[in-house]
Amino acid sequence: MEHSAEELELIRRYEESTDPAVLEFVDKVLNGEDKLNYITIAFLPKSAADKIEKLTGKKVQGSRVVLDINAIRHIENRHGANGEQDHSMERAEDIARMGYVIMNFDEIEYDDVATTGYLDENGQPSPMIRISKKIDGTYYVIEAVNSSKKQRNYIVTAYISNKKEQ
Repeated sequence: MEHSAEELELIRRYEESTDPAVLEFVDKVLNGEDKLNYITIAFLPKSAADKIEKLTGKKVQGSRVVLDINAIRHIENRHGANGEQDHSMERAEDIARMGYVIMNFDEIEYDDVATTGYLDENGQPSPMIRISKKIDGTYYVIEAVNSSKKQRNYIVTAYISNKKEQ
């Protein structure tokens, strides 16, 4: 498949965005270390925080986005090398590029779905948003939105769809 110069530049920036600290964290989790808690992968840019607040009503300005051991295990089980759904996240480097996707998102969507895996400041299931970035395909990050005092959004899962979108 041929790519335009713009698409090639986007792919290059994506490939170069691997966060070494996140990659090390992911590798440790995948190698069985279970004493790890989470790692911060990004701080929500203002444009993302504004969009999330508009969609969910949650104030998330200045929130950090964290990747925890449960999310890595979920990504590995569903989208890893032996994933039940697909193998789009079989490379740990792709997981370690999640911060780039969040900081350079194309779209943020909310389908009025919440997760009981993470609770908001009122003890209610946290709304789940979908952040996407077109790369060579589309990279999706699913986050649980939490406007608590901790100021953390939690990664639920991530995957890459290779379907060409117009």
